Amino acid sequence: MKYALTIAGVFLTIAPAFADNDSHAGGKSAVETIRMLEEERNQAILHGDATSLERMTSDDYTFITLRGEMLTKDEIVRNFRSVAAKYQSREISNLNIRVYGNSAVVTGRAVQKGAENGKDYSGDYWFTRVYVNQGGRWVTVALQTTLIKK
Repeated sequence: MKYALTIAGVFLTIAPAFADNDSHAGGKSAVETIRMLEEERNQAILHGDATSLERMTSDDYTFITLRGEMLTKDEIVRNFRSVAAKYQSREISNLNIRVYGNSAVVTGRAVQKGAENGKDYSGDYWFTRVYVNQGGRWVTVALQTTLIKK
């Protein structure tokens, strides 16, 4: 136990040194690249673009919805391909992007109007999305959403 606590303490001490908010890949910082991916993903959701969502998402992706359901990449892509997922409006804001080497955490706010599988997914919510750089390409591996009570 003492060994595990020592390792955890060392990690917490040196982790900030691995923060890579200015890592240049193709002339853009990782933060700029992920900000663009967030906007592209938002447009793909709004326009029902299953192909783009599939490309931007890891195969082992997990999504915990505002209703507390857990969805996989396959379920999400299938919903958009079959038009079971349809959004009339969707805006993201308050993006905070932190990059740590080959991983990144994005927190933000989304306001949307739409439905999936007949369930209303309209609302104002906070989200946390995790990205991993795999072979020079950023893909999202996880998303958690929380509805903001009014």
